[in-house]
Order: sequence, then structure tokens, then C-alpha cells
Amino acid sequence: MNRRQFLQVFAALSASVCNLSLKNIGSNGFAFGDDDLFTLGILRYNSPNWNSRPSALRRLSMEAEMTTSVLIAEDSIEINPTMEEIFLTPMLVMGGDRDFDPWSSEVRDTIRSFLNAGGTLLIDSSEGRIGAFYSAVLREFAEIFPGNPLAPISNEHVIFKSFYLVNGSVGRTVIQEHMEGIEHDGRMSVIFTHNDLMGAWERDNFGNNTYECFPGGERQRTLAHRLGVNLIMYSLCLDYKEDQVHIPFILNRRRWRVE
Repeated sequence: MNRRQFLQVFAALSASVCNLSLKNIGSNGFAFGDDDLFTLGILRYNSPNWNSRPSALRRLSMEAEMTTSVLIAEDSIEINPTMEEIFLTPMLVMGGDRDFDPWSSEVRDTIRSFLNAGGTLLIDSSEGRIGAFYSAVLREFAEIFPGNPLAPISNEHVIFKSFYLVNGSVGRTVIQEHMEGIEHDGRMSVIFTHNDLMGAWERDNFGNNTYECFPGGERQRTLAHRLGVNLIMYSLCLDYKEDQVHIPFILNRRRWRVE
């Protein structure tokens, strides 16, 4: 499976941004799950704390469906890094807050295949510092993409304007004001944040925010939600918004910027 074939499976999901109509897709069109929904995946890997923010992706999915025309499943799916499961989603999220044992060659090959085929991997650190989790991630991707390390993502990158206009990277914390990524095949296939995005999205069973955002409080949480929506739209449409024909549309959306 190449990138074009992989993304064809999910192209029908990006209705308003990619000028497609989900409601007119026939029974023979590309489908995603029982209800043709875009679904986020959480990577289950060899760490006891691989899912420390269990409601975060559900809250992000709800936010994305309320603000975009993408039909998105509320519940994320757990993805084991096997060829049978990893292609169930175009966007995979990996959370962590500590060191983890080296991956097997099979796991590395599977993740490499997912990224080569057009998948997007968001890696979110909740460690609260640049520490052991980051070092472990660097170790793994030195094996997966030798000679192509994580590097800072410019705040001018299309990720920050794929739906909302967002300045920089925030989450529950602001450990680092920029995200890092691996650009592969002309796109940002791996995106890393030190700022605990999922901690900003997480809520308890009563709908209350689980963690405070600091130093920026609720304004910071709003920006974290908007960045999450942008990441979903980027995983579906990549550099669609870089096309100059859409500049007036982007400028019109400036009213959504949080000042």
C-alpha cells in the first residue's frame, strides 16, 4: 500500500475542507468502519502508562465534530502495533511520561510501514520536562528513519492553519513553544509535543476538566483544543491550506483566533 492508496481510504471523511460530500458517498465508496467515521487510534505499546489520558481523544473527537464537517467517531480505538491493526486509522496518537523498553524490529517495521503509507503519528509527552520519554522516542526513530531525526516545526507550518489559526504549541503545560517533527515524503509524518496536549483535553466522567492548564489557564486549554482539531485536519488533508487560492478563506477565519 502506498501513500496515495492509504489516503484514498480516508479522503471521503474530510467533507468541507476537501470539498467532498460525505452524505453522497454510495455503498461502493471507500468506507471507514461501520458508520464511515474517521476514528482516532491510541498506540498500545510496551509501557505501563501508555494510556494515562483515557478520555482525551474522545473529548477531542467531540470538539472536532462540533467545529468541522468531518464525521468522526467519539470513541478512539486501541491499536496494537501489528500490520492487522495499525491501518485501521490514518492518525495514531502515542502518549507517554517515562522511558520504555526498545521496540522489536517487527514493531519498528510496522510503524515505518504505517508512516510510509501516509499515516500520521502524534506523540504527546506528559512527562512535564524534556526527559526519559523523549530520549526513548529519539532512540526508536533513529532506527525507524535513520538520518532523519526530529526537528523543530516552524510556527508558520500549515499545521497551524489547517482549520484554526494557532500561534505555536501549547497543551496542559508549555514546556516547549514549538513542536518537533519528522518530515517524510513531503509531509510531517511524525509530530512530537512536550506540552501534554492530551492532559488539556482530558475530562472526568462528569465532564469536568481533569487537569489545570498553566501558565495560561482556560485560554491555553482553548488553544490546545484548536491545535488538536488542526492536527486532525492536517492528517486528512496535509498541505491543502498552503494553496494560495484559499488565503481569503484563511484570513476570514481570523475571528477564531484566541487573543
